[in-house]
Formats: sequence, C-alpha cells, structure tokens
Amino acid sequence: MNFRPLIILLALIWSLCASANQADRKQSELDVLKQRLQTLQREFRSTQAHRQEAADELGQSERAISSALRQLRQLDGERQRAQTDLQALTQQTDATTARIRAQQAHLAQVLKAAYQRGQGDALKLMLNGADPNQAARDLRYLAHLSRARHETIEALRADLAKLAALRQQTEQKTTELTQLQKAREAEQKKLLADKRARERILQKLSVQIQQQRREITSLKRDERSLTQLVERLNRLMAQQAARARAAQQAQKNQKGGTNAASQPRRALGVNTETPVAFRSDKPFSGLKGSLRLPVAGELMNRFGAPREGGGVSWKGLFIRAAEGAAVKAIAAGQVVFAEWLRGFGNLIIVDHGEGYMSLYSNNESLYKQVGERVQPGDAIAAVGNSGGQPDPGLYFEMRHQSRPVNPLLWVK
Repeated sequence: MNFRPLIILLALIWSLCASANQADRKQSELDVLKQRLQTLQREFRSTQAHRQEAADELGQSERAISSALRQLRQLDGERQRAQTDLQALTQQTDATTARIRAQQAHLAQVLKAAYQRGQGDALKLMLNGADPNQAARDLRYLAHLSRARHETIEALRADLAKLAALRQQTEQKTTELTQLQKAREAEQKKLLADKRARERILQKLSVQIQQQRREITSLKRDERSLTQLVERLNRLMAQQAARARAAQQAQKNQKGGTNAASQPRRALGVNTETPVAFRSDKPFSGLKGSLRLPVAGELMNRFGAPREGGGVSWKGLFIRAAEGAAVKAIAAGQVVFAEWLRGFGNLIIVDHGEGYMSLYSNNESLYKQVGERVQPGDAIAAVGNSGGQPDPGLYFEMRHQSRPVNPLLWVK
C-alpha cells in the first residue's frame, strides 16, 4: 500500500498548523514589543517631568495640537471612505431602479399578451381536437412562457428587495457622514483652541525659549537626552531581533529533526521560516545612496557644521519646509517612538533593522503611533515648528547603533 499521499497530507496539515501557531506567536511578540516601547515612552516622559523650563510649557499644547490634527486626518479618511461607499450605493440604486423599470415594462407586455389570448389556453388546446403533436408543441410553448413570467416576477421581487436594502444602507451611510462632519467640526474647534493656547504660551515665553535655544548647556543636554533615548530603543530592538533569530534557528532545528515530514514539505514548497523583525525585502544597509529626503524644502544646515554659538555641531539636517507638508518615511520599518521631547518638539523615530533608525522632529503632528509599520513614502507626520523652533521645517537625523550618520551620504 502506498502511504506517500497520506504522509504528504499529514505533512501539509502539520505545516499549516505550525504556520498558524507561528503567526500567533509572532503577533504576540509584536504586542509585547509594542507594550515595552509604550512603557519606555512613558518612562522617558516621566524622567523629564521634574525639569520645569520655558520650553516644557509648550509640551502639553503641542501634544494636543498633534493629537487633534491626527484625529482630523483620521476623520477625513473615514469621510472619504464613507463618501466613496455612498457613491457606490447611489450607482447600485440607479442601476437596480433602471432594471426594475425594464422588468416592469416587460412583465406588462407579457400580461397584456396573455390577456389578449384569453384564459384557459392549455385546456383549449387539449379539447379543441387539433393535431396531438401540434398541441404538445403548443403546450411546451405555453410552459416556457409561464416559466418566463415566473422568472421575471421573481427577478422583480429580488430587485425590489435589493432596492429596499440599498435605500436603507444609503440612509445609514448618509447618517454616518453627518455624524463624521459634526465630529470634524468639533475637532476643528478644539484644534483652533489648542493653537490659540500655544500662541499665548509662545508670546509669553518667547524670550526665554530663544535664550535657552542659544545656551550651549541646554543644547548639549537636549542632545544627550536624545542619544540616551536612541540607545535604549536600539538595545530593545536588538534584543527583539536576537529573539527572532533564536526562534528562527529553533524552527530550522525542529524542521531538520523531522525527516519524515520535512522531505514532503520541501517538495510542496511550504515556507515555514520566520522573517527577521522589521526588515524589508532589501536590507537597509543596501539602500545607501538611493534614499530620498523625507520632505522637500530648503536645506538650512549641514551635518557636522557648528550650531549657533559654537560648542555643538549639527547631528542631522534641518530642512525648512511649508507648515503642514507631509513628512514621509525614508524606508520600511516600525515606529518605536512618537512623543513630544524637549528641544525637538513632536518627535517620531522609525527603526529600519540592522541597528539603523531615522528621526523626524519639530513636527506639527504625528500621524503614526508606536508599534505601527510604515512603508517607504508613507506620510508619518506633518511639518511644523514644535519645540520652540522659530521656522517651520523638519529636523532629520539618521543613526546607526545610536551614533549619528550623515544623511546626505544616503540620499540620491
């Protein structure tokens, strides 16, 4: 007896179960990682809470502005989807209505023809003494007509029911759009209030903020704070990558030790390997020289150039750009930090694997949150001047193993 088909089937079932367990385990690991990143973000915020400075008073209002803008963006996306759905429902309703009118017209013609022929057509054919063969053909013809009428009536009923359902869905979608519009108007009012509060704070503390921005000790402290944050994030991501590699190796060992099942799996082409965390198809290190800057604008400084007052050099690029312009991810990765940070305003950090991270600061709003995956070109933030920056723009850094690298060496 040939057991090979049974072995292959059992191997396939085992492989599918292993893949499902693998997916659940990977999702669980990602959830744990997200919780750790969020905890790190809260801890980092609390460690700085006791340092009361002029710039810190901006934090609450700029966080609120970022949240309101993100909510507005989400509401606009939901409104757009609801409008698209409503347009599709309207088109379906129009098509169904036209089909119902055509069916009604056809049914009216059929009923009119039946009335003109008179009732009892089948009985007359059987009793009029005509040729039996002709009578049989006429009876089949009448049966076809009867089925056609029945099908037309059933199609009409189905379309009428569909039309009623479409009208109900249209009413629900219209109500949803009205609610979304009201929510957007409320969020818009909140945003305007938050922006007015920020303007009052800036007017009140503008001299102190500008003075602190020129103080070398403040600049060095802010830079040190950012470096410590990146180091902690880098350690956490390295631990996650090590666990992923260990799980992958363990799976390979397990697969190699099951000879009876592993051979059919290779023949069936089932992929059971776990991908390395946060890697795109091409490693980030292979993208050097092919990246694009995250926003279009005017380059105001160079990497390594001394900052105003000396003593501190630029560790990244400041790109002056229009307020509200989309800040885009330079490569695939995962958001590992999205929070307001003194000296940098609304800051978002993306991990790209291999110890590489990209940092985007001074944003007006952060569109992505900790744990979210991003692809190259995804809008992750909006250009602003948070953190006391006088001009709207983006401060952009790239780091490898926590150390700053020159972004201009990585772009086209």
